[in-house]
Amino acid sequence: MTQQTGVAMPARARRTQEMRSAEMRDKLLYATLDVLMEAGYGRLATQAVCERAGVSRGALLHHYPTRADLLAAAIERLLDDEIVEIRGMAASVRSGAIGLDAFVDDLWRRFSGRLFYITLEHITAARTDPDLRDVLLPIVKRFHVALDQMWTEFFAARGTADRATTTVLNLTLCLLRGMGAQTVLKPDPDYYQELLRAWKTILATLVEGRGTGGMPHLPD
Repeated sequence: MTQQTGVAMPARARRTQEMRSAEMRDKLLYATLDVLMEAGYGRLATQAVCERAGVSRGALLHHYPTRADLLAAAIERLLDDEIVEIRGMAASVRSGAIGLDAFVDDLWRRFSGRLFYITLEHITAARTDPDLRDVLLPIVKRFHVALDQMWTEFFAARGTADRATTTVLNLTLCLLRGMGAQTVLKPDPDYYQELLRAWKTILATLVEGRGTGGMPHLPD
């Protein structure tokens, strides 16, 4: 005879349809990013995405009817994830846990790795596909607005936030993007570290106002 203990076992939480749909979208989006990274946009086959995600083609089409829909959602997920991580790094800079040099190093890691190479793919595709470009523009804009906000918060904590701070951010990002593009045909880590060291010296002068009386003033 089974003895009754009188202890109620907790009921296992049942996944809702919304939870299952969210899990399915996650699988599809991260599989898309993996295939995009490995094969490039030109060979971004939906069948390869389905195989990587372990889902049926019907499930993919249910959530993302076109390849452009799938790509846009995947890029949005990629950039949202990056925003979360960069915000964490920016908070560490503001709190003094890490220095500005480490923050620049972290940005370089992103602009010379998976994030940047996937970015190259969708930028190249959007150049000749106006429909895809229209879909991606607000997504990418939101990412850059978040970067601007984080950078401005960092300078505000130092009492030096003004219009020039956004220019300094954009100079940094343009430098890193250019360096990232060059890594495709110039795999020379020492070369890039030398460039980073030079920019960190310039950036420290701009941020700290060493010998400049603060952040540079831009002409109106």
